[in-house]
Amino acid sequence: MKTKHALLQTPIRSTSVVTSHRTPSPVMDILPWPTGYGLTGREVWWNYVLSQDEQERLDNLLGLALLDKKICTLLVEKRDPALLTTFGLSEKTQTWLKGIEATNLRDLSRAIVATTNPSFSYTEAKEAA
Repeated sequence: MKTKHALLQTPIRSTSVVTSHRTPSPVMDILPWPTGYGLTGREVWWNYVLSQDEQERLDNLLGLALLDKKICTLLVEKRDPALLTTFGLSEKTQTWLKGIEATNLRDLSRAIVATTNPSFSYTEAKEAA
């Protein structure tokens, strides 16, 4: 006796009905800074970032500085208040960041880690001969 699977007997819904209720997927649309390209889902990503604790938001900012020279310059050389505020960093954290003496992203990130995670140890990579 042949029986049909119940799922095969279910009518297929129109994709317009299914997709009309979907939440947009998170999209990190912030480059070029500050407007990005206006992609759908950028609000979802920003809501996620701003829902994180301050340390994680700072980590996201450092990661972004690795990807984009303009962000790196705004962070390392200018400690741009608009950039820091956009990532939801408190006035206390902004003041602390502005007091760090660093001329490149590596030194800035090391100073941040030294303060926020003093037990962390760096191991220098040996250059290939």
